[in-house]
Amino acid sequence: MTTPSTARTLPTATLTWAVVPPLVSTALMYIGSGVLSSLLPLRFSALGLSPGAIGLLATCEALGFLVGCLNAHKVIRPVGLERAYAAFAAVKAVAILSLHFASWVPLLGLIRFMIGLNSAGLSVIVESWLNALVANELRGRVLTIYVLVIGLFFGAGQLMGERLVVTGPELLFIAGMATTLALVPLAGISVRAPESSRKVRLDVLTALRTSPASVLACLLNGLVLTAFLTVGPLFGERIGLPQDRIIALMACVSLGGLFLQWPIGYLSDKIDRLYALIGLGAGTAAVSVLLATVSGRTPFVMLALAFAVFGGVAESLYAMGVAHANDRARTNDHVALSSSLLFVWSMGAAIGPATGSFVIQLTAPQAFFIYSGTLALAYTLFGLWRLSRRPRFKKGDPREEFHSYPHTSPEVYTWAPYHMDAIAEPPPDQPADG
Repeated sequence: MTTPSTARTLPTATLTWAVVPPLVSTALMYIGSGVLSSLLPLRFSALGLSPGAIGLLATCEALGFLVGCLNAHKVIRPVGLERAYAAFAAVKAVAILSLHFASWVPLLGLIRFMIGLNSAGLSVIVESWLNALVANELRGRVLTIYVLVIGLFFGAGQLMGERLVVTGPELLFIAGMATTLALVPLAGISVRAPESSRKVRLDVLTALRTSPASVLACLLNGLVLTAFLTVGPLFGERIGLPQDRIIALMACVSLGGLFLQWPIGYLSDKIDRLYALIGLGAGTAAVSVLLATVSGRTPFVMLALAFAVFGGVAESLYAMGVAHANDRARTNDHVALSSSLLFVWSMGAAIGPATGSFVIQLTAPQAFFIYSGTLALAYTLFGLWRLSRRPRFKKGDPREEFHSYPHTSPEVYTWAPYHMDAIAEPPPDQPADG
């Protein structure tokens, strides 16, 4: 079995080709996720479910993802990465297809919980593979490619649903087929698996002490943007938009979140990142106010731009929060700290869809943006208060380069370019120092 230490001694060209199968599997997996992302809320609405019930179903998937992140290693360690990947992919594909036969809300909730749990397991495995196969000098580039693959193919999957009948089986067939095909690159191609991953330490209290602004930024991202992936299609439906335009707008949110992060991150490398976080909070509040005024008669180009900016500024809160926290942490704390921030984001992602869906059910579609704008404004005020109580950033202060991170699993932080010193943490059976 290939170990991390031996994998990194391979020639660079060999390593470059070795990471292709996990990236291809990731692309196929996210095509399936993209198809489901915008169409499942519309499907459930067409079946007569209320927005509140639809939000609760999304919460079930988020809780499954959280459980999977925390416990996937318990499945992986006894059987190895290859068999665990096959099991997670197969169960996820079956769960997707079984949505065609379910209409009872508790059963739908269980199915979506299983989808989230197995999605987390698949991410842990792919990121374990990349950790073992990527040479140190290639980590930044491979991380960028990984983020691009997730964002682009998730968006492509969303756009594939423009003409699909939401009440028919086709969207489930496409998502199930893509999930099943994701097995082929890793199970049908000769790529030796690395050693299985280990459990990553979580310490939310330490994260709060290190940077409360970062913790709340990740929580805000989960509460607002993740909720909008469920609420957005219902919002479009309630203001009278046709399905193809709803899907296009949701793709704008995803692609805006993908491509605006890099220029925002580049600017944040030049200034105090707390300024950047305050700006993102204010930007999220401002675009939320704008979107609270739109209707079905608003020009589509204006809607598309507003949705893209909303996705860009709200999505950047997570990566900026991770970067700001790591600026203020010791090097050997980076993996545990970043993983704790992912856990906080997951909690927001579990709460947000249900809260946002009940908001539009009990009031009006635009009320979601009043909800998101209020949260973003509160965060901005908190950031300004924090700024007044701590020393300002000075040029030359130690800091980390901004990187865009996906919301996948804690394993991604073990191979991040500036987390390498943290790989030498004690094994899971030994307590960490301090």
